[in-house]
Amino acid sequence: MNLETLVVGAVLFKTRGSRTFEDFEAKVMEFVDKAAEHQVKLMVFPELLTFDIVAGAKISRTREMLEHIEKCREKYVKMFSDASSRHSMIILGGSTVEKRGDAFFNSAHLFLPDGRFFTYHKIHLHYLDKVLGIRPGFAPLSVKTDIGHIGIVICYDVGFPELLRLLALEGAYIFLVPSAAPGRSAYLWLRYCCHARAIENQAIVVHSCLTGEVGGVSFNGKAAIFTSTDFHSDGVIIESDWDKNDLIVAEINMERFMKVRRKTLAPTLKDLRPDVYVKLCEMGWRMKEDE
Repeated sequence: MNLETLVVGAVLFKTRGSRTFEDFEAKVMEFVDKAAEHQVKLMVFPELLTFDIVAGAKISRTREMLEHIEKCREKYVKMFSDASSRHSMIILGGSTVEKRGDAFFNSAHLFLPDGRFFTYHKIHLHYLDKVLGIRPGFAPLSVKTDIGHIGIVICYDVGFPELLRLLALEGAYIFLVPSAAPGRSAYLWLRYCCHARAIENQAIVVHSCLTGEVGGVSFNGKAAIFTSTDFHSDGVIIESDWDKNDLIVAEINMERFMKVRRKTLAPTLKDLRPDVYVKLCEMGWRMKEDE
């Protein structure tokens, strides 16, 4: 990768209920156009982004909510594909509901300017996913792009170091984490996990949050971009205020980032001890019961 600097944008999206998809699209495009003005090359929207459509439709039954969102998926894909191509910007369109057969998945889509997009189904399901009737995915996703090697996880996934370590060992060093945290304590749990994953994997973590109320659940959070502390003094490149409708933008010196990653005195990926960790497989990755 020969990129000297990377301009990254993370969205703090406050859902207020869109009556139509066109209303929703107008809100999303305000963020995209603003990001384009700042010459953003990588942009991240939050988890459950399309639930803004449900908030406006006033649908109470879970199955009807999922079906309503699924009907908008083709428009959602076209909206982000067109925006990515128009602005030569890589965009993670948050996550939306995707139906395959009779099953619904919590799916994140990464859109590339050349028209391609990649889909990731959330692997670790939170209580809210289970209440919604979401099924778990099974395939981790990392994508090599012109701006770097990107790994994608969704919200609760970031609390499982094994998943992001797997992506890092595949070569990913930019992690995108769209989330929807039901409350401030849930957000802080995610925030600290994001920062830990940045340090553990010598990575950049871009965290985007949903805020507002959907289906009687209040979501809180901040948008933020994290790195290890040997790259940036406290490891927080930029962080928004609480619960606003906002876009944060940061310019990251990738030449310096890669140099620090190579020469750090705490090379966590090089100092791994798989000879010790093999015991996890012997234990079947299960917690030992108290005797």
